[in-house]
Amino acid sequence: MKKTNRMISLFLAAFMLTASLASCDWGAHPVPEDGNSSAVENFTPHKFGVEDATVNGVRIGMTENQVTEILGAPDDRQNVTNDNFIYGEYTSMRYGKLNLSFYDVNEQGNFTLGIIYTESPEVSFVGGLHVGSTKEDVLNVFTHEKEPQPLYFSTMEESCGDYIYGDINASWFLENKPKDVIECAYINRFGEDTYNSYMMEYYYYNPLDWNADKSAYTGDSYSMVFYLDSTSDTVTSIRIGYDFIQGMM
Repeated sequence: MKKTNRMISLFLAAFMLTASLASCDWGAHPVPEDGNSSAVENFTPHKFGVEDATVNGVRIGMTENQVTEILGAPDDRQNVTNDNFIYGEYTSMRYGKLNLSFYDVNEQGNFTLGIIYTESPEVSFVGGLHVGSTKEDVLNVFTHEKEPQPLYFSTMEESCGDYIYGDINASWFLENKPKDVIECAYINRFGEDTYNSYMMEYYYYNPLDWNADKSAYTGDSYSMVFYLDSTSDTVTSIRIGYDFIQGMM
């Protein structure tokens, strides 16, 4: 299986300040439990979790056949080979304004859904969130701290945002070697001055599997990222994703 030295998420970058990420790549990942949490009537405020990695009955981890059984034939389907793309070859399927990307996790022709993405207000996610929702809408859907802690990346001396919840940092991670679920979310304003946009990022990590001496770990990571316009504080696009992570201290 192909491996890369990329940072899999800004969350990992935040708490791995003094350690290097080794490799990460796609692996066989679990399909979330049945149930479509994108339905507004099923919504209650909570931290982002696996159950939220779904839209229109389609869930992260599904095969192409499972998706087409629910949504029918796509409006467009393309096989993409791009050595510059971090995961290499993938399949893109489009249903109206909803874009789905499938990756060959075991390099044996078994593609599974790894990214759900849209820039359209016509697609509704957990709690009814959609493109055009506001920052406050997102904060009202998911749990958030009343007094958020400032967010720092790497050796930054000034905060580039605020934790929504979690407040995971490098010293905590290295000291505790967490075995339980890790939940973290933050408002990331890094680069806002250049792009006039910022992100609200939500992450859920299944319990990490540490080796005997706790110097390396593997695990599953789910994410939901809202991209917002800085002027209006409204959502311009939404991305749900999955990573199978491998790291070493």
